[in-house]
Amino acid sequence: MEKRNSSFGRPLFVDEETDKLIHPYNSLYKKKQEEWEAKGIYYRYGKWTNEEKEKLLENWNWYLEKYDSAFEDPLDLLDRRGKSDLIALMKDTQFFKVISRSLNRPTDACYYKLRRDVRTKTLKNGKFFEEEMKQLKKLSRKHRKNFQYIADKMGRDRQSVQDKLRRHEKAVKSKNWTGEEEEELIEAIREVSGLQDLNEIKQLEIPWRSVAELVPTRHEEQCRAHFSTLKRWKLQNIDGNASNMPKWRREHSHLLIDILSNGDYSIETDIDWNKVNQSFVDVSPSVTYIQKQFYKLKSGIPDFHRKSFSDLLEEIRHLHSSHKHISN
Repeated sequence: MEKRNSSFGRPLFVDEETDKLIHPYNSLYKKKQEEWEAKGIYYRYGKWTNEEKEKLLENWNWYLEKYDSAFEDPLDLLDRRGKSDLIALMKDTQFFKVISRSLNRPTDACYYKLRRDVRTKTLKNGKFFEEEMKQLKKLSRKHRKNFQYIADKMGRDRQSVQDKLRRHEKAVKSKNWTGEEEEELIEAIREVSGLQDLNEIKQLEIPWRSVAELVPTRHEEQCRAHFSTLKRWKLQNIDGNASNMPKWRREHSHLLIDILSNGDYSIETDIDWNKVNQSFVDVSPSVTYIQKQFYKLKSGIPDFHRKSFSDLLEEIRHLHSSHKHISN
């Protein structure tokens, strides 16, 4: 059975007294989830809403305005390795307390989210060009597995550098998976998970790096994506024939829009996808499949990630109503 959204119904923000309690002043230390819940405090986990991200950046900008003269480069705050003076200054200025202010999230989660969002905007992304590949190969020969050092030298994110090196070192295919590769993938997943029944395996719990090491022709992102397809269309059908399950059609999209519009959901992360999926058991093999269908709907709306959930649903409804009239 799929896990229920652990943040369902939990508030985005906390009051001043709770904020003082749950966000330490001088460190990333946090109590265990069970300790907080024993006090009646329930953090939000998982996907961040637009409102939370805006508040996090608001806190970050407030801190920079107040202490701007104390730092040569604000990005140093997001990479504190070996910088004892910087760490001490961050403690004195209550850095972690400030960036987490009002957010119903663990302090360390706020810090790492801020680091990802801010650093992503300042780092290069996308395709590695020829000169970059030469630099990457040279740095990897000299510094081996020190991915963070290599990433810093190249002005890129650590994960993108790590992924690129893995793909370069393997003879990775880009075309359709063969039956032999699919068998290798299934056996690899069984081996690293210790489970034989693939329906019991939760995708987020699989160590995909270890899986990819056992599939010679594919990297971890390909393994993750293809297993989702396998599980949806083959493993959950008794005879492995995906054609037994009816295809998703426009009327299913209209029903999904109606259900989400009429549900008691003020923000997207409050959606009870297990409950929603119960209305689509004839065409949806999993909760993940329904979530993907909704992503397809909202990705057709310009700047959908900047809109409130209610406005987004209204625009989706209007767009698909127009399509319905045209087809009629």
